[in-house]
Amino acid sequence: MKQLSITRTATLENLPALLDAAEQACLYAGANEDERHAVRLAVEEVSVNVMTHGYANESPGPITLALDWARAPLLTIDIIDRARVFDPATVLPPSLDTGWDERPIGGLGWHLVRQMVDEVRYRPAPERGNHLTLVKQIHS
Repeated sequence: MKQLSITRTATLENLPALLDAAEQACLYAGANEDERHAVRLAVEEVSVNVMTHGYANESPGPITLALDWARAPLLTIDIIDRARVFDPATVLPPSLDTGWDERPIGGLGWHLVRQMVDEVRYRPAPERGNHLTLVKQIHS
């Protein structure tokens, strides 16, 4: 087995199942503890954003994690939803040189995601929603 996929309703009570799938894929891919932690943080941040912002003010829809480690040493995580379209490239890098009280709220999560994985690719889903691909190099 070199792939794992899980689809759940995008609600916070389903977050543990998504994170467990990410952890399982990391273990299959031979990721070390730091790599597993990085993938978990990135998946958690993106998933919570979909759950709290993507489906805000509407019924929660599906979120799918498709994890693939067939092209070792790369672990690829596709996160697919049917939420409103959101391109993370539109989020400017935060100004890390200013004080906490001077920074606008938001934006640090995407900065964290970009730091935790080696590549972030986005495309709108074919019908409605988003298809985000995270790529993490596994150094086992």
